[in-house]
Amino acid sequence: MTDARATIRSTPQMLPADAFAGPLSVVQDGAPVIMVLGGAGTGKTTFLHALRRHGGSRQAFLAPTGVAALQLGGQTIHSFFGLPPRLMDPEQVKPRSQKRTLMKKLERLVIDEISMVRADVLDAVDRSLRIARGNPEPFGGVQVVLVGDFLQLPPVVPTTERELLGHLGYEGPFAFDARVLTEVDVARLPFTTVYRQSDADFVAHLAALRAGRGVMEAVDAINAASMRPHREGRIPVVLAPTNTRVDAYNRRGMEQLADGGRLYEGRSEGEFDLANDRLPVPEVLTLKVGARVMAVRNDPEKQWVNGSVGTVLGLSPDRAFVRLDAGGVAEIERTSWERIRYDWDEATGKIAAKVVGTYTQIPLVPAWAVTVHKAQGLTLEDVRIDLDTGAFAAGQAYVALSRARSLEGLSLVRPLRSSDIRIDRRVAAFSAAFEAAGLRVHSDG
Repeated sequence: MTDARATIRSTPQMLPADAFAGPLSVVQDGAPVIMVLGGAGTGKTTFLHALRRHGGSRQAFLAPTGVAALQLGGQTIHSFFGLPPRLMDPEQVKPRSQKRTLMKKLERLVIDEISMVRADVLDAVDRSLRIARGNPEPFGGVQVVLVGDFLQLPPVVPTTERELLGHLGYEGPFAFDARVLTEVDVARLPFTTVYRQSDADFVAHLAALRAGRGVMEAVDAINAASMRPHREGRIPVVLAPTNTRVDAYNRRGMEQLADGGRLYEGRSEGEFDLANDRLPVPEVLTLKVGARVMAVRNDPEKQWVNGSVGTVLGLSPDRAFVRLDAGGVAEIERTSWERIRYDWDEATGKIAAKVVGTYTQIPLVPAWAVTVHKAQGLTLEDVRIDLDTGAFAAGQAYVALSRARSLEGLSLVRPLRSSDIRIDRRVAAFSAAFEAAGLRVHSDG
């Protein structure tokens, strides 16, 4: 991999318009494979938006899961390449004939949430592109941009599949274990400046927990600051590891409300399978006046964003009126999530993102509590962490704690324990080496 370090300079929580001029120039200069890694709140999502705006018409944006693809406005990796939903031997992969024209015209492939992509999947992507394009270079000569954080949520790999990956010659299940990355000079862009939090001590504690260094000191400091009732006058979102724990909080909150409530039924059109797709909002959503809710879409008018929290003031057949904790009352109508399929448009000579299915529903979910997994990527003003019997995945406690914008807005149901900080040592070593030797790209921001 290319020795590199990327530093984006800015004031905390503020990203200047040209903050990503340096990283974008690395992409536009044509490095064959670029890995953009950074902790929570370092601007990865904003970088993706900038790349979409300035990256040209022959790029595709992919994600490992359906929900992540919907939020990204792209397609799943498996759908784009026609890959089976199971562990695979990349040597046996053959691209679908109807996808070959699109793959031949592709110039750049952007994959978000790379920490959740298995090594065999990335190698299958590589083989598909080489065959379809008749090009023996890595990824068939397509520029590939990989974005995420390996120290957050890992790929889900059952023990039996982990053993099979070993039989296929993989050292581990992570994308950085893919064979293709040993064949190409990877440009490394570590995003190291945190924008979400402004408290230098909190940023340092989170960095320690993310990397697994100085864990006891960080745990003690966070417990000292946050092991208390939540700050007065604010209702926090509880983050918990399991659906069972979260459902109990939300059920209890809803049952305590006197309002009879209203049911909202989701509608799907085209290629949207309600029975099997993981939906951003349940097919049958129950809301009541007084309910705590969270928006799960950005508002085009910018009244609220994905992760905005508030309390329902009123309900009508096709909308909810929500007093936002951040201030003001929002009228939140039904909205549609679009399932995208990339195709080559011969008439325009561009890659077209065609809408092949939609799911329409009120973009709200109950928010007395949310799972850590669903909170990934969100910034929350008031967070209460309930790790219950403990975090069960590497990076889970870090993801939960790093949702909070400040220590003042963070409280704990029980003290944080060092055993909650689960670190995969191979991932920690890879990430430390990545951040220590990356391309130094300065912004004028």
